[in-house]
Amino acid sequence: MDELSKEVASQSSIVLGKAYDDVAHPALSSLGDTLSLVPRTVAVILGPWNKWVVNGENNIEEAIRQVDRKMGDVPEDCFCEPAPNVVVPAIQQLSYSYDSQDLRDLYVNLLASSMDKRVSYLVHPSFVSIIGQLTPDEAKMMSFLSKEPGKDHIPVIDLRVVEDDDMPIKARWRLLCENYTNVFDAIVQCPENVSLYLNNLERLKLLSGETYCYEGEDDYLGIEDSERIRNIKKDITPSDGWRFDCVHHVFRLTPFGKLFIKCCV
Repeated sequence: MDELSKEVASQSSIVLGKAYDDVAHPALSSLGDTLSLVPRTVAVILGPWNKWVVNGENNIEEAIRQVDRKMGDVPEDCFCEPAPNVVVPAIQQLSYSYDSQDLRDLYVNLLASSMDKRVSYLVHPSFVSIIGQLTPDEAKMMSFLSKEPGKDHIPVIDLRVVEDDDMPIKARWRLLCENYTNVFDAIVQCPENVSLYLNNLERLKLLSGETYCYEGEDDYLGIEDSERIRNIKKDITPSDGWRFDCVHHVFRLTPFGKLFIKCCV
């Protein structure tokens, strides 16, 4: 960067640093003071959270350095001051994320986007609270979707036992496994929770569950033949007149989810 770019980058760091001093530092000090006053038993229980004070503070300082590095590639005429309703709560919530690099990366990317006028107008204030409601595994899932070209959908199945009649729509059925997919098994820490993660991402309007499937039928074959589905079928024997049935459907990125990826992922 030339000298002017460095100066703008430095001023941007000052903006973040000031928000840190105004918001996070008093909160960190306050927690330390509070822990020194609580009864002994409670203090023992809360003792491990003392590290939040030190780690949270270091986490914010490292995030500011990461934002500064990211802004190194931004043209000098594209710098802008971030909106207070984005930068202040983002820095405040950063202090709670010291144990997750995946969540920290989302906050850092959001802060960098809010300081680049080419994309700052796309930054929605709710992105801060959305990140605060994500698990590290859900952050990994959104990152996976952002890196796969054209990957805006997740094939999922519901495994059921249904009455084996000739009716196209089954009146009697029992659900065995809902919203199951093995798409994320290799990237998340808890694959058994993926269906819950999908529900949460849908609740946050980042994904939308749709009852009809998409054209990639081969993707469903890999899910139906997965180890988990085979184990469920092995442990359950349908009653006479009943059979296993897989319902295909899909989760898709919403326009809001794509915007979140652009600004935060």
